[in-house]
Amino acid sequence: MTASTPIQPTLGTRTGRLITQDGLQFRDLNGDGELNPYEDWRRSPEERAVDLVRRMTPEEKAGLMIIGSHHPGYSSFLPHAEEGQLLNPQDVWRDANPITSQPYPEPVLVTSSTDNAIHLRHQRFLICRDNLEPKDLATWTNAVQELAENSRLGIPAVFASNPRNHVALVAQFGVNESAGVFSEWPNELGLAALEDPGLMETFGEEIAKEWRAGGLHKLYGYMADVASEPRWSRFNGTFGEDVKLVTSYIGNLVRGMQGEELSESSVACTIKHFPGGGVRLDGHDPHFEWGQTNEYPTEGALERYHLPPFQAACVSGASSIMPYYAKPVNTSAAQLDEQFWQGPTTQFAEVAFAYNEVFLEELLRRRLGHRGYVNSDSGVIDAMVWGVESLTKPERFAAAVKAGTDVFSDMADPAELIRAIEQGLLSDADLNQACIRLLSEIFALGLFENPYVDPEAAETVIGGGEVAALGEKAQRQSVTLLRSSELLPLKLAREVKVYPFVTGRTLIGDVQAKLEESITRVWSGAHIVGTPEEADIALVWARPEIALFEDDREGVPLSVDPRADGVDVDRVRAIEQTVPTLLVVNFTNPWLLGEIEPDAAAVVGSFEIHPDHLIRSLAGEDGGPAGRLPMSLPASVEAIENSPRDVPGKYCGEDYPYRDRDGNVYAQGHGLRF
Repeated sequence: MTASTPIQPTLGTRTGRLITQDGLQFRDLNGDGELNPYEDWRRSPEERAVDLVRRMTPEEKAGLMIIGSHHPGYSSFLPHAEEGQLLNPQDVWRDANPITSQPYPEPVLVTSSTDNAIHLRHQRFLICRDNLEPKDLATWTNAVQELAENSRLGIPAVFASNPRNHVALVAQFGVNESAGVFSEWPNELGLAALEDPGLMETFGEEIAKEWRAGGLHKLYGYMADVASEPRWSRFNGTFGEDVKLVTSYIGNLVRGMQGEELSESSVACTIKHFPGGGVRLDGHDPHFEWGQTNEYPTEGALERYHLPPFQAACVSGASSIMPYYAKPVNTSAAQLDEQFWQGPTTQFAEVAFAYNEVFLEELLRRRLGHRGYVNSDSGVIDAMVWGVESLTKPERFAAAVKAGTDVFSDMADPAELIRAIEQGLLSDADLNQACIRLLSEIFALGLFENPYVDPEAAETVIGGGEVAALGEKAQRQSVTLLRSSELLPLKLAREVKVYPFVTGRTLIGDVQAKLEESITRVWSGAHIVGTPEEADIALVWARPEIALFEDDREGVPLSVDPRADGVDVDRVRAIEQTVPTLLVVNFTNPWLLGEIEPDAAAVVGSFEIHPDHLIRSLAGEDGGPAGRLPMSLPASVEAIENSPRDVPGKYCGEDYPYRDRDGNVYAQGHGLRF
């Protein structure tokens, strides 16, 4: 075989329609018996996409440009779920946004029946939110692909998901709804605590194998937002405050998950939330009207702190970028080159980033060099419509498409996009560029050759031994020793009476039970007692939380005080004053530790971890805690209030970080060793 001889890919088909030409085989996707350019895997993804777009109707193009949640027929997400029913048989309409609970002016289709999604609405991008076992996931995605193969043009489906590879002792819809099936790693802050960009490429490579084994092709992540407001509820989805570290992590993750270029083994990344979601007013999120603005009080902050990770994503070839809901406002200090200003005294068009042509076309595509597509965040047409409230839905679609948005998230109904064409707001040709970008990804992922996966192999690969062991080791090493004592490292075989106490916000009783089970399983010398007075040592796990859809309310201030975020501070202090206490603080945000740190014997940071691995780390397994704070813990409420929301705490000066009772400075990068 010569170097130029095409290598026959493996073809997967349920229709059995194949074409043989030049001694090679191709799938006959439209069943016409001829080898059309888009069916010819020897051609480039873009060539094939251009040919396929020419064959598509306006309705098929519109369907391609939406991506919505989809479920198997037995899913608990469906009101009509039926055990044993593989494909969803009914459309689901709702009166309120399923994520924010915001009422809709009129009912909205939130998920289609599978047949309607594929054949009636021509949808091909689907979001998987169910926490399915590996074989079930593969069986379901295969069934949807078979339906797609039997459509007019045979366009396969792309399954997207939020991250699935992080420990979630408590799973939450829209954040980490899937847990305990795929390999489990610490949360993003925990990965940042490892300060290991090379590991991020390995992480991406390994979890991509799990995703593709189950029929998942596209990741909604990771977040390239540099966290610059400590009270932001989504701080925990970031890689922290260090711009250089976040930048290297994002670039390496994209390379790990996608490879040097997209292929049949890649998972396409959707890096978010452009141009940086950390710039929050008092921490409030733009899911809500009262948090809708990105205001930059510091001249040049956008360029200095927030754009570099997105530049890295573009350099690494990120398949898509997601703009945030927020809109820039003209009370900001200067951020853009004057050539991009709206006028002599007006810097920004005050519309959400999905509608903002300067940010999407000039900044993202031309300056940063993004070559893929733009994927809106959920609900930009019917819920979070900041700056375009006066437009009709067809007008919003037209404005976003013309600004550079290619696909619209958490939408199951393209009807209003079709109306934009019918009303003359968009032409059929206006959809072509978006569809070429979207189809190019599907071709590059190899789905037009073989969209099917092996359910038996999925059981072996997903959560398999090697990748699971890597994740567990990362959990142990992410633990961060903030202040040590003679209690550490734990001597697991030594007889000791232990009082475990978990305090925080969400299902704390469940976490308490898991901690006690782990102590019994892992700590052989421990005897659990019911009061601090009986104990030789207390293990307190403080788990404060700022819950996006519970705490972020109009007129209600957000706080990083553990007392305000579910921790029984008085009880923690009483325990610490009764018995030598190992205080473990779970970090999703930079908490104020002034009340609960001084009386503890030792202080440790965790970043979502299974308690088995917490105990093993504290006993010195794999060398013990190796993490370093991925953010600076503020010294006080005043330190936060006096810092600008667009500058991360790491860069806010030496008076910003907290100093503990022994003089340790809890700045970004702090972490001790045994």
